[in-house]
Amino acid sequence: MKKIIGVAVFCVLVAGAAFAAGGRADGQAAIDRYPSRPVTGTVAWPAGSGADLVFRAVAEVFSDHSGGQPFVVQNLPCAAGGVAGVVDFLMNSAPDGYRTFQWQIAHVVRSHWDALPFEGNSFEPVAQIMASFNILTVAGDSRWNTLQEFVAEARANPGSLSIGNAGPGGGNHMAAVTLERAAGVQFLHVPFPGGPQSITGLLTGDNHGSMNIPPEGVAQAQAGQLRILATLSPYRIADFPDVPTAREGGVDAIFEQWRGLVVPRGTPAGIVHRLQEISRNVVADPRFVERMEGMMAQPLFLDATAFNQLIESENSRIEGIIRAAGLGNRW
Repeated sequence: MKKIIGVAVFCVLVAGAAFAAGGRADGQAAIDRYPSRPVTGTVAWPAGSGADLVFRAVAEVFSDHSGGQPFVVQNLPCAAGGVAGVVDFLMNSAPDGYRTFQWQIAHVVRSHWDALPFEGNSFEPVAQIMASFNILTVAGDSRWNTLQEFVAEARANPGSLSIGNAGPGGGNHMAAVTLERAAGVQFLHVPFPGGPQSITGLLTGDNHGSMNIPPEGVAQAQAGQLRILATLSPYRIADFPDVPTAREGGVDAIFEQWRGLVVPRGTPAGIVHRLQEISRNVVADPRFVERMEGMMAQPLFLDATAFNQLIESENSRIEGIIRAAGLGNRW
């Protein structure tokens, strides 16, 4: 009897080891084949927004660097970074590399704005792919020709000048807050569902100014419908060489909006690495570079390790700003 039991136990152990080995083999095969079907890129803003256009640019060249598999952009529009979309992504996505998410500073801001079921570092970083800087725009026929004039009126009449943004607690809102605090003034912050809607509000006279991320408002500025008063960047933008930086306008305000790819925690390291390398090639693709430059943005690649360091640093910095300004409902 003992011999029979021993043989049975041995068979179970052998079978279990074989099953485990088979499972590991299947898992490695999935990594080796990745991607073997389309990869979805989820954006928590509407079509036409800066976030959407960045992923559209990725989609244009992705298949050339992924063995022919396409990158399918999915919009889950929701003000200030798509809380519902983020939660859906966090709770329901399989960690297999086939559903990616555009992670950016606006999501980090949002995580400190409200008590939400995600943090600024809740996902697995893959790569940063670009960076851009905010612009402050007014109507082309407005009474403000310079940032100094706009700030002077805001200082003389606190709360009288309104600045549209893409929703409370988003990147554009935080950029306006950064400008406000650096200038020592008080603006009336007007939320819209997204950046394009904020521009529309400016054109229809619903707000005095608009804080946007290119390419939002760029075409209208080129057509003379809008006037860019300043860029919140460390340098002037090539497409608008006559537009000063906020620093040149007397306000020490810089706000970078970085964007990158993340995947759910638990995604196999091999798949993260493969997606990282695809992203590296996408960012270096001349067509992607051209699209970013056309959006007044900088194609910028950081690998998973460096991107994770950036996210951790920004997570700490943004928490400090929101706490100091007494914004949001979390702290």
